[in-house]
Amino acid sequence: MLLTRIRQHLELAPFVRKSCTDDGMTFAIDDRIEADDYVVIKVDDYFNSLGLDQTPPAPDCLIILRCREGGYALAIVELKRIKVASRFKVNNVAEKFSTCFDDFIEGRFPDLLSRDYKRIQLFFETKLKRKAATADTTRGLRLEALLSKRFKFRGRNLLIEPRKNRLLPCY
Repeated sequence: MLLTRIRQHLELAPFVRKSCTDDGMTFAIDDRIEADDYVVIKVDDYFNSLGLDQTPPAPDCLIILRCREGGYALAIVELKRIKVASRFKVNNVAEKFSTCFDDFIEGRFPDLLSRDYKRIQLFFETKLKRKAATADTTRGLRLEALLSKRFKFRGRNLLIEPRKNRLLPCY
């Protein structure tokens, strides 16, 4: 089973967590999902542990969820605590998702992670409300630019979901 293989993988096991938490924020996982039915990998911690001259930007978490009727779902999560006066860089956030697909999944762990998932979701969760962001033209344009970024993975076009959400069961 894939989840067991990830939990026991020599390189990935140190980065497996019970929840997706970063910067004082936690990504919600629906209560109907049993802990044995998903695995959370701290992708940013993995890259930071490598001691590279230039650590690539990476998302906080990659979550793989076993679907009830077979197969798996994939979620990539970036948590960002943004204060009203602060800014985020669209390209930096977008690079995090690209790094996860291109370097982490396809480059380093293709035999384990590169597969046809039933559902793939990209989450950008922030304390900043979309309505408040659009009131500030610069921040609103940045958020809209981020939401319009398209990512391709195994022939699928994917967009980032900006809302506070939770990982739901997969059927």
